[in-house]
Order: sequence, then C-alpha cells, then structure tokens
Amino acid sequence: MEITQYLIKNDDVLFTSMGEDAVLLHVNRGDYYSLNKVGARLWILTDGSKSIADLAGLITEEFEITREAAEKDILELAEQLVSEGLVKVAESPEDDKPAEGSA
Repeated sequence: MEITQYLIKNDDVLFTSMGEDAVLLHVNRGDYYSLNKVGARLWILTDGSKSIADLAGLITEEFEITREAAEKDILELAEQLVSEGLVKVAESPEDDKPAEGSA
C-alpha cells in the first residue's frame, strides 16, 4: 500500500460516533470494530477523493502528530481496514466508479 493510493469505504459498513471514538459495523457479517478519536476522524475524512497522503496532511493539521507518524499510522490502520473488508484501496479516486456502459 502506498500513500498515493485512495481508500474507498465498503458500502456495507455503518459508522456511528460514540463521544470522540467510533464504532463500525459490517452489516453483512455483523462484526463490530472500534476506532479511537484519530481513527474516527480518519473514517469521516475518507470519502474516496483524498489520497492517503492527503488524509495524512489533514490529520496533522487537526492533531499533534508529525507528517511521517501520520502517514505510518494511517497506512497501518488502512491495512487493518482492508484486511477486515471495511475499505478497499484504489489507484485513483475514479477506480471505484463503474465504467460507462456497465451496470
């Protein structure tokens, strides 16, 4: 996984905030996942239009963390989210959109 890639949320995952933390629910499997304050903010910022590098920049603006640490932490969390089927990785923001003429 590279910082130039994009995270695309799985449509089967629901999000709810609980104070500063958050809970994710994979609807099809019934599995719950908890996110701390930074993870919850990352989930909110992840809209498929920002690269991991973009997300790291936004996180460093909001939290007291270096750019390098933010990138490392986001990559680690992203790998966990991908392995649990909560997000997928795309090379560009357009990768998640269906091709024209396909349904």
